Amino acid sequence: MMLPTPVRGYLTLLISAMLVTNQADAIASANFVHLSRAENEPLTDQIFPLLQEAYRRVGFSALDQNVPGERALVMANSGEFFGDVVHMEGLEKYYVNMIRVPVALIHFDAVAFTAGRKFNISGWASIAPYNVCVRRGIKAIEFATGGMKNVHLVNSYAQIFAMLKAGRCDIGVLPSSAWLDAQRLNVKGLRSLEPPLQTWPLFHYVHKSHIDIIPSLTRALRKMQNNGELRKNEDEFKNRVEYARRAETD
Repeated sequence: MMLPTPVRGYLTLLISAMLVTNQADAIASANFVHLSRAENEPLTDQIFPLLQEAYRRVGFSALDQNVPGERALVMANSGEFFGDVVHMEGLEKYYVNMIRVPVALIHFDAVAFTAGRKFNISGWASIAPYNVCVRRGIKAIEFATGGMKNVHLVNSYAQIFAMLKAGRCDIGVLPSSAWLDAQRLNVKGLRSLEPPLQTWPLFHYVHKSHIDIIPSLTRALRKMQNNGELRKNEDEFKNRVEYARRAETD
């Protein structure tokens, strides 16, 4: 049965409009990248706006989703996310679908935290006799303490602070930036020991299915490195961490 001409015209316009809308939605969706990130992690809080700017310069809008640390990596490695905001160099050996963007975004110090106790430390071997707490998903610290006998993996800084206070751990090995979480949680009486156990550069990772973006993203981040944006961001962060450390220990 032939439809009347006005009806056929209306349906043609409707179908065309739907196709245009669907195409627009697809294009808009293609311009967004979704990145996994460890929840309640001050380092990632600091880095993400910088990454958003880098992605903006190559034509994308970056969105993040807070996920427990280990799960964030697993989901990024499986391709459920475009990539992971920031992690240590060498992560790709263990999460083989992840590709590192080769520009260091920031550095982090692994520091021994205590509930006020003072230990003499000089490297990883010096903390091996103690009960040590580590946050799950911070791979640099997980790998560095992996051969120790008395290591407890937990899911949050809050748990580690509580375990230190209760005497269930002698030492919590955390990024120095955990002082910002101690400040957020109003945890008092902590001490961080010097010198740091180790310092690592941190990098952005993308899933291998998006390898084509790496050259342009590398150029954008390299430009931000050369003009001092990355250094300024890191210096501001270190100042915030030091302020929090002093506020919580003074």
